[in-house]
Amino acid sequence: MKLRHVVLVGLMGTGKTTTGVLVAAALGMPFRDGDAMLEAALGRTAAALRDEEGVEALHRAEARFLREALAADRPSVIAASAAVVDNPACRAALRTPGVAVAWLRANPAVLGRRFSGDAAASVAAGLEGTHRPAYGEDPGAFLAAQARRRARRFAACRPRVIVDTGLLDPAAAAERIIAALGGASGGAGRGQRLQASGPGGARSSARGYGRASRTGYQPHD
Repeated sequence: MKLRHVVLVGLMGTGKTTTGVLVAAALGMPFRDGDAMLEAALGRTAAALRDEEGVEALHRAEARFLREALAADRPSVIAASAAVVDNPACRAALRTPGVAVAWLRANPAVLGRRFSGDAAASVAAGLEGTHRPAYGEDPGAFLAAQARRRARRFAACRPRVIVDTGLLDPAAAAERIIAALGGASGGAGRGQRLQASGPGGARSSARGYGRASRTGYQPHD
């Protein structure tokens, strides 16, 4: 079966966007981000939709955009919103032939520290008014609860590969995914080290995950 789409799933903070960009470049495929698709279609961020219409409305929109992306004829790499695995139709779509799922996960304590780092970066950038915790002061505890609740649902998507992004940087995580897919078909060649880039093309830090650069980002899933 020809590979149609590669979908990265996982909790918030696992690096789906950062890693997905690298996988897409290596495979020579376009990259699609769940949050970006939602914002482009609705003209507002995921956080704004949640605040204005509620979490359920947000999750319905995320699920719809994932199913639309999977139905597209053009192959792509997709960073799915975390909550899509709660939707039975999305889980079924992720199991269809030609779709390869990569499950990104990490210790919730690690993910919590990433959120804390994003918040500190937002304050330093003068964005503290737009980056406010949505679920209390302990994101690690919130994400631990999500991990327990969603673990079986992520597994039910039949992932081709499971990657611990608490142990691997984005480039190494992308290489692990590409290896599980049987190698890159374009972009970075075999044996070529992938590099995660930040603003202006600068290479990211060794643990280059996070969304501090995305104005107004808040945890919402």
